Amino acid sequence: MSASKREKFYSYNTLVCLIEGLEGKYTTVDMRNESFVYGKIMQADGFMNLVMSDVTYVDGRGSEYNFDSFFVHARNIRYIHIPTELSIIQTINEQLQKMKRTVKPERQQVSKKVLQRHTETLKMIYGDTK
Repeated sequence: MSASKREKFYSYNTLVCLIEGLEGKYTTVDMRNESFVYGKIMQADGFMNLVMSDVTYVDGRGSEYNFDSFFVHARNIRYIHIPTELSIIQTINEQLQKMKRTVKPERQQVSKKVLQRHTETLKMIYGDTK
């Protein structure tokens, strides 16, 4: 799945990368309407929307409901509990390393060709000065 520029910006410049590091782990998400969800985070996007599986939803009255899959919109999240066994700094660093840009080899080859053509053009114009 391809992320938008804004989503990538949020992932790289906010603590959303920590939430993305929770993918595959069980945690509790407190909601703004006094309910909470406990389950496994399957996917977190750059806007902090969550897709969870194996979920237990507890509403404000204490009633429990089980779901195989559950979507939590970012605006409904009040708090996400970070598991105690998880190192926050290490998780953030790992996520940032995954997001680091790498230069594509094709792009390097193109720039070498451009430099070579530029050098040839200068030799044609000014002649070989050696």
